[in-house]
Amino acid sequence: LVIKRVVNMNGKGKQPSMYALVVVGNGEGLAGYGEGKDEEASRAVRKATNRAIKNLRYFDRYDNRTVFMDIVHKFHATTLELRSRPPGFGCRANHYIHEICRCIGIQDLSGKVRGSTTPMNVIKATFEALSHQKLPEDIAKMRGKKLADVQHVYFGGQ
Repeated sequence: LVIKRVVNMNGKGKQPSMYALVVVGNGEGLAGYGEGKDEEASRAVRKATNRAIKNLRYFDRYDNRTVFMDIVHKFHATTLELRSRPPGFGCRANHYIHEICRCIGIQDLSGKVRGSTTPMNVIKATFEALSHQKLPEDIAKMRGKKLADVQHVYFGGQ
């Protein structure tokens, strides 16, 4: 998602290197992100990809297409608002959130990023928000309904 040139200042002067931020996923709820630095961009991307594969996590999805309920999450100076949407809506959000959702397999979502839009913060905030979302059992208890009412699953069908 991000490749940029960074500089480290030391006694020898400015030492340039490349920074890469990568998100990987299988489109079925599994995704992870990783960072890598190296003198060459290709090696930085390879390092980031390996770290992302090591950091893979599973995210629950509602009907295998969206989040369970609206999420408001604050991470440092970044505030995320992720809202579940009806089928066919699409993923209308910040381009980093859009790519993460594509990797996870979330198709219907709208999102807004407020405050800092630094790529690293937006990506970390998105992963944190999605991993802290409430499960259907908790939502049903909170609303005082049955689990079947929350999941809209009746008669054993989808």
